Amino acid sequence: MNTINSFITRAMTRSAGLLALLAAVFSLGAHAQTIISPEPTGTTYIVKPDYRKCAFPMCGGWFLTPVNQYSVQLQTEDEAYQSAALLPNSIYVAYINYKRMGLTEKQIAELDSAIHSEQALLRGTVINSPISGRVTTRSKTLVANGAWVGANKNTPIGPYLKISSTGIVCITTPCPYFKAALINSNYSSEIHDLSLEKALLDREQEAQAWQAISTDGLVMTGITYETIGFDETGAEPGKGIGVTATKVFFAFPAKR
Repeated sequence: MNTINSFITRAMTRSAGLLALLAAVFSLGAHAQTIISPEPTGTTYIVKPDYRKCAFPMCGGWFLTPVNQYSVQLQTEDEAYQSAALLPNSIYVAYINYKRMGLTEKQIAELDSAIHSEQALLRGTVINSPISGRVTTRSKTLVANGAWVGANKNTPIGPYLKISSTGIVCITTPCPYFKAALINSNYSSEIHDLSLEKALLDREQEAQAWQAISTDGLVMTGITYETIGFDETGAEPGKGIGVTATKVFFAFPAKR
């Protein structure tokens, strides 16, 4: 037991950012019992190039890491801290297939550039690559059906969320104006406030973000905070939950 605790302590010390992510996920989904599972349309991944030096397709492809990998069934605070020692299982794929997205060659080049700068998320399913020609090495392909690119190079802190408007209007606050869905899970929660200040968006990007929230939803990372409501009757105001965006991702390609 001491060995396990020692390992967990070292892992937590090395990963301050991971602990921040765990704390944020735990505070958002403290009562959630849902195990992270692929969405019907696939899993959303952080994508990084593979720079290892060996023969393709064994090397030179892409590493995929499911977002929110750490938030699997965090029922108690102890479980959240123990999960800090569990590194996510990255998947190596040799190819990415964009046919379902209908991208042009120019758009694929733009997305490839964003991936190489580690600013992109891809959603899709991983399949065994078809064997063709003389290639007999077993390899995998990500069949992509969705992509998002970071608005800037802010560091993503907190869980990956999809924020959308609930359409609810209230006389008093806190009011559940927004829905925060934890990506790669069926867990969601209503929230009462949203701040984009720490995401450091310019004026055009901020307008684009609010437009996404009111339509298809905005993909972002964020941390929670407590809000104090307002009651015009003079009654004691209630308390709500807000989310501060730390990094915003816009759908790619942008809708015209």
